[in-house]
Amino acid sequence: MTNSLNSLLVHADAGISSHPETHPVALPIAVSSTYIQPVPADLAPFIAAEKAAMAAPAHGEVKSFEYVYSRDESPTTSRVEAVMGALEGAYPGSPGHAHAVVFSTGLAAISAAMQHYAPKRIVTMLGYFGSLAGLEKYLRNRAGVTHLALTPQDALPADLGAGDLVMVESPLNPFGDVTNLAPIAARARAVGAHVVVDGTLAPPPLQYALATGIDCVIHSATKYLGGHSDLLGGVLVTHDAATAAALRVERTDIGWTMGSLEAWLLLRSLRTLALRVREQTKTAAVLAAWFEKIVACDASVPNALHGTLTKVRHASLGPQPEWVKVQMPGGHSPVLAVELANRDAARAVAHLLNVAKPATSLGGVETLVEWRQQCDPSMPDGLVRISVGIEDVEDLKVDWTRALVAAQKVAEGAAKARAAAA
Repeated sequence: MTNSLNSLLVHADAGISSHPETHPVALPIAVSSTYIQPVPADLAPFIAAEKAAMAAPAHGEVKSFEYVYSRDESPTTSRVEAVMGALEGAYPGSPGHAHAVVFSTGLAAISAAMQHYAPKRIVTMLGYFGSLAGLEKYLRNRAGVTHLALTPQDALPADLGAGDLVMVESPLNPFGDVTNLAPIAARARAVGAHVVVDGTLAPPPLQYALATGIDCVIHSATKYLGGHSDLLGGVLVTHDAATAAALRVERTDIGWTMGSLEAWLLLRSLRTLALRVREQTKTAAVLAAWFEKIVACDASVPNALHGTLTKVRHASLGPQPEWVKVQMPGGHSPVLAVELANRDAARAVAHLLNVAKPATSLGGVETLVEWRQQCDPSMPDGLVRISVGIEDVEDLKVDWTRALVAAQKVAEGAAKARAAAA
């Protein structure tokens, strides 16, 4: 098997048998919740003789005891896990394919990791409010488990030790900021702690989180892995086979299994992952640089845009330390954030775009724009998150030029209406 990333994404699951009688090129969805079991080998000749004497109708020969019940696994989820394991293990110096476990959602994968490691203390560097809400629910009924919240700029606690779990989100939602994972992994490994990274905003080939020495990486498959805004799912990937095996058992027992349709849609999407995210990250970097010129009131942008943006956040802007280049070999996350001059303009701008769509979530082929404070009150009231799709960057610039000017007019109109009503 080739080690080319695009080829791995298309063929990494080729060794998993399905529908041998027809050999389809595109895998049909496996919707069965249960599977015919094989005859016990030691009883096979006797059962065959009795069935022949009874002229009983055949169920078809079952040659291997692969699948029993879809809450455990199915042919489609097995294929997704094979592709994801190959994908996350495709970095230079890798010990080989990693082991992936799929879940019903990204938050289910995060919850599974916390339950599996059963830490005495959880040290977090998180930005996504959903992860923080899930952590709060996990801690609520676990007396004795403590939580230490850090920013990416903070040092790990001096007393970090065995029994601690470090959870890092990198890149950070909604800004795309990158955290240096290698020293965190090395420090944790030296004292017997574990490190879990949420790498949703930068899947391979942008970032190979396992290459930094962490224990496992988690993705919300709803985002870039799915890439078409039509599925919910989560994936946890580790180089440790025993951890993956234990997580599969826990997934079955708790009921965090991914559905058949979602697994089939995810498998379809993974085939084009590298093609999509490489294009998205290029476009995001160009768009971020253009936004930066608007913030600076550069002469190259129309005068009407001057003053419409006050800040832009994207990891491609500014100095690039060497560790960033090593950790993000394929480019930065296609997620960026801008701040508009006032709250009303920020609330309005997504609804004034024609190419981009006003919606939450990220990672799809379409550009999505969201006034972030509506779901995360901790965000500045002028902040807008942008998940860049695969549209042409010049089309996006034209779209934003119109929308920023219009948003400013909307804000002025709203201000006048409030003044008149006062």
